[in-house]
Formats: sequence, C-alpha cells, structure tokens
Amino acid sequence: MKITRRSLLRATVATGIGGAVAGTGELHARSRSKRDRKSRRSRSGSLKGAGPFGYTPFSATFGLPPVLNDSLVDPNNGTIHNSVNLNPAPGTPETAVGSEAVYHGYAPEYERDHPTHAAGNANGPAEQQWDRFTNGSGEGGSETHLQLSIENSTHQFIPDIDTRIFGYASATQGSNFHLSGHGRFPAPTILARQGQPIMMRVQNNLGGVGDLGTAPECSVHLHGDHTPAHSDGYPDFYILPGRRRDYYYPNIGPRTSASPAPAGASPEEIASAGNTGPYSVSDLPTTMWYHEHGMDVTGYLVSQGLAGFYLIQDDIELDLIQRGVLPPFYSTPLMPGFDDDTVTDIPLALMDQVFDSTGTSLPYNFLDHNGRLGDVFTINGTVQPFFKVQRRKYRLRFLNASNARIYHLRLSHGGFIQLGQDSWEFPEAIATREFTLAMAQRVDAVVDFSDAPDEVYLENIMEQKDGRGPKKIDRRKPTPLMKFVVEGPRHNSDVSVEVGTQLRPFERIQESEVRATRYFKFVRRNGAWQINNQFFSPRTTNAAPILNTAERWIFENGGGGWWHPIHIHLEAHEIVKYNGKRPPPQFRHNVDVSVLEPRGTSEFLMKFRTFPGPFVFHCHNLEHEDIRMMNVFDPQPEGQESMNNGTRPHNDETFLDAFGHTYREISGMAENEEDWDEQTGGEGIFFDIEGDKEILEDRNVGFPATDFSPGGQVDPGPPGPDAPDNHDD
Repeated sequence: MKITRRSLLRATVATGIGGAVAGTGELHARSRSKRDRKSRRSRSGSLKGAGPFGYTPFSATFGLPPVLNDSLVDPNNGTIHNSVNLNPAPGTPETAVGSEAVYHGYAPEYERDHPTHAAGNANGPAEQQWDRFTNGSGEGGSETHLQLSIENSTHQFIPDIDTRIFGYASATQGSNFHLSGHGRFPAPTILARQGQPIMMRVQNNLGGVGDLGTAPECSVHLHGDHTPAHSDGYPDFYILPGRRRDYYYPNIGPRTSASPAPAGASPEEIASAGNTGPYSVSDLPTTMWYHEHGMDVTGYLVSQGLAGFYLIQDDIELDLIQRGVLPPFYSTPLMPGFDDDTVTDIPLALMDQVFDSTGTSLPYNFLDHNGRLGDVFTINGTVQPFFKVQRRKYRLRFLNASNARIYHLRLSHGGFIQLGQDSWEFPEAIATREFTLAMAQRVDAVVDFSDAPDEVYLENIMEQKDGRGPKKIDRRKPTPLMKFVVEGPRHNSDVSVEVGTQLRPFERIQESEVRATRYFKFVRRNGAWQINNQFFSPRTTNAAPILNTAERWIFENGGGGWWHPIHIHLEAHEIVKYNGKRPPPQFRHNVDVSVLEPRGTSEFLMKFRTFPGPFVFHCHNLEHEDIRMMNVFDPQPEGQESMNNGTRPHNDETFLDAFGHTYREISGMAENEEDWDEQTGGEGIFFDIEGDKEILEDRNVGFPATDFSPGGQVDPGPPGPDAPDNHDD
C-alpha cells in the first residue's frame, strides 16, 4: 500500500494515534556527587559488547563533511571562492518564477533595485553594505554561487554496509540546466562570509523512491538565518520534483537602529527605516545548519539524511581567529600566525538512527506521532566513531540533528568552554561541565585536550524511552557516543581562548521597545498537535507584528508529558523568564530554540526586522511539526495586509506587498495546476484555489476555506484561569 501525506494526515486526525507513557525531565544539570564521580571512573563495562550488525564501537574513524562545491576561504578577509558561476545568471528573466531554468525563481530582494537591497547598499561604510566584496561571483563579483541537488543515495553509517538515504549533494550542471551529484550525510558544509551574499541553486531529484511511494516536494530551510521569505524554507514554498529554486542568502544581520515606518510610507521609506546604520553584531550568526522543511514530511526526510552545517564568519569572528583567540575557520588554508594546518574547528551532527534487519534502509513509522527515536547513535553519520586529536584546544560545534531525542552531554574527563548557544556567540566564554542539547539546538564550545588522558569519551547521560521526551538525567549510566584518542606532546602555540574571554558585544532588547504581547499554548488535541487549539494552515497568518518592532511572546507547554523545543524563523529571541525564573547562563542571550518541558514556559523578547513574511515557528520534534504544531507570523509595515488571508493561493498575482511584488514572486509557486497529482505520480499535496483537494472540514486540517481566529493574543497577555486547557494525556 502506498503511503501519502494526505492519507497519513487523515488517519492521524481521525484516529488520534497517541503513544507511550509520559516521562519527567530535568533540563539543567546539578552538581555531581562523589558517587557519580566514582561511577564515571568505572565505566569500562558500558563500553564492552558488539554494536549493530557486529560493529565494534569506536572502531570506525570519525569523518568531517566536505565543503559544498569545494569552496575555499581567503584567510585574509574570510571571503569564499569556488569555480561555480550559475548559468543562467540569477536575477535574469531566464530565472524568473515559471522559467524552465529555475521554475521557482528567486527572492525579489535579490534585485539590486529592490528598495530593501538598495537601502542596504546605500550605507556609507562598506562593512554596513549588503554587497561588500568584489572578488567573488555574480554581479560586481560580490556573491558566492553554489549548486546543490537533493538525491537518492547510499551512505555507510556502519563500515561495509550501504544504507539507502536521501542526501544533499555538491552538484554539477548538465544539459537542460539539470543539476546532479552524489548525496551524502551529513550534507556538504556550506561556508559563508557576512557581507558576501550566497545564491544557491537547488534541484529536487527525489523520485518515487522510499516510504512515501511518490516524489516528495522539498523546501530547504537555513536554520538561524536572517533571510527573505522566498528563501527561508516556508513549508509549502516548494521545490517540485525535477524543478529548481534559487535560494538567496544575503548573509547580513538586522540593523541596530531599525524602526517601523509610519503608515502610508513609501517603499523606499519603509526600506530605509529598517536598513540604515550598523548591523547588530549581537545578531550576526556563526553556527547554523540547513535541513529539509517540506510540509508534513519534514521528519521523514530529515531522518533519511537531509541535514548539514552552514558556518559563517564576520569581522569579529575573523579578528578573533587572526589574533589566535579561536581556532582557524573550518577547512581554511594555513592562517597567518598558525604553524600548522590541522583542522581544529569541528562540526558534530548527532543523530540517533533506526535500521532495518539488514542495515540497508532507515525505517520510518509514519504513525508514531510522539517522535522518532532511534536505538543507534551516530555522529557525522558514523556509529560511535573514534577521533584522533592532539594535545591542544579544539572548537566543537555540536548540533542535535535528531527528530525527537534530547541529549545531555558531558566528557569523561574535563569540561567545556562554551562560546555560544544555537546560532550566536556569547559576550564572553563561560565554563560548562555538561549541557542539554534538544532537537535543533547547537552548542559552540572549546575543549582543551592538553592535559587529557589518552582516551576521552563524549557521553550522553539523558535517559529517554520514547519520543515524548526524556525521563531523567542519570549520571550513573552514561552512553558513550564518541571516543577521542589523544596523541602526542602538548601543543606549544595553542589558541588563547579561556573562560572569561571577551567574544562580542551584546545589546539587549529594551522593555520600552515592546509593542505587543502574544501568548501561544502548545497542546495535543484531537489526536494531533496544535497551537492555541488550532492546526497549522500555510494560508493563515496567526500573528502579524509590525515590521521592525519588538514584541513579548509567551510560550506554554499544555502538558501531557511531551517536550516541545520551539524554533522561530527569521531572528533570535532573548529569554527573560524560563519556567517563571531567570534563565540559566547559556540561555540569557540569543537563542533560536525555546525548550518547553512538560508544563514549562518561556517568556522572551523578539524583534522582527528587515524582511516581511510569511515565516513560521514550530515544534522541532519533527513529528509534532508534521502533524501541524506550527504557526505563521508575517511581519509587515504598518497598514499593510498580510500575504495570507485564509484562502489566497500562493500563486496569486493580484495582491501586492509593500514593495509592489506579487505573492507568486514571493512564494516561487508558479501556478495551481490541476494535473500536479499526475505529474508527481499519484497523490501529491498540492492545492486548488479553495485549499486541499480533500478538506477535513470538522478538524480544520489542511488549507481551510474558512478564516481562523488570530493565533496570538495582543495585550494584555495570557488568558485567564478560565481559558480552555485541552490536551490528550
């Protein structure tokens, strides 16, 4: 029987398939006891025994993903160079929405005369401009061009066993504009420089292979970036099978002085209000990742391998590296002042996996809506690898790429110097003995192996039995994930970073800037996942902040034993209260994920700058996201209607945004063709003018033809004690 997204969604809501026994979690570590320290010294028993398919843990070598399109970094100014020049050139009529070459077009903001782009380049100092450099590709040599394809492929998680995956690939161009390559996991790492935009052309080559039985539509999300809506990975701003989309990543940040334009302002006035003056250096990212974000099947596609790192440096980061404070940027040629070219900037993607009985496929249970939990631990696509390191400091960029597993990580010897959380660095480095890593979170840290024993293990001490969430932290039963083999003498000229090292300025959002308060409650109801008792609809805007303003948002977990790590697109947010208290040190600055424990809350401030929407926020337990725990927010200038009105199709050409562009141009969705189902080999999930071809009227699932009520309340804030509290325990 062929499984389709529509049939799965129907079965989900109709039957309300639930899950296992709820657990209780402990997010933040407390001090370790003497008994715990003793147990760590006698862990040898936990390392014995065979792994899956006879694999011996820590016998396979840890590997680093290659750089996309073999890009290189100029060690002097950090710019990115490769041999790719997109053909046809982006921004031309040959690449407009509906074209053969790039069917889904490019972001309107890419055009130099777009008011937002023009305002960015009108700033006097070069470091404040969008197109800062002239030694790359594209117009004026200001850009980096990349080619990526989405492929059916194989990967060896376990030596000598080829497992079928979906993978992103460094692509080359053939005839008829076709892009293709060999997919891999993790995906090739994208290297970027703030002030040097990237235009990445992506082709979807996933045919009717895999558990869906039909070619899936894809949408690539750059997690943590500040980017136009067209290129953000909105769930149904698709790349159709066999088609291409140009993703425009300006590699900029929001402006410190961004302010709302008055109602009735011209496009140029709106753009200038949000794009004048210096960037907010607090909001310039360093560690991001990209992954699949297509509606209703994100969990399935990510579990099959569609995820990779996006690492970027700005002037502050480059200065720290050139002064020998931080290790050289990933795969950079020999940096001035460094005496060897050992790679010490190490990204680590943690993903738990499920294998079939032969190890050749990654089964996916579409009816487990708690969240996919694997029983095999991989790092960078290898089961429990070993990694040879020198006696020096290494920068380790941790990413939880799992669908539903939450880790609590420590080292068998020593601790971490934490540089940042999620996409952004702290004002100064802090000491961290151990840390929780929920889905999609990143921790940027330095580990000093100078005085370490010959073997050091990375250990997970979070006990978790199902996708609802972890049960507890158990320091007496560590699960070793990776072995560091420490070799050689102590390094003589190591980097200088230590606890307390100043990294970058941080400027907080002020209470006086807050224009509104909104409240969102995350619940399980009617057998699926909702926010404020409503399912996600990509045609409905649930919150419409005024562009370039700040708001206070309050997230609450409605209970039932599930954990919900909530990710917000477009910008960082600053947590001011976590579970009613001051947040722990690692969450006191910028984050892009707020982790909601059962009955937990997160109150935070957030700005909505530069780009109008639509954008989304959602649970990053990917099965929860797919079963509609997601909302739309759409920052717009004052007086401007949202792009979504409940029924407006994405290919609409009658409604214009504040800059005169149609929804068709913003979405990249060329037309609502009646024969899309036939083109995709059966039952796609494309929509007609009224929404899904089969609407579950009584459940508000799909693209309903009726309006939703707003998803977030505006002042005075949370509802009172009589507000509905529906959830399925």
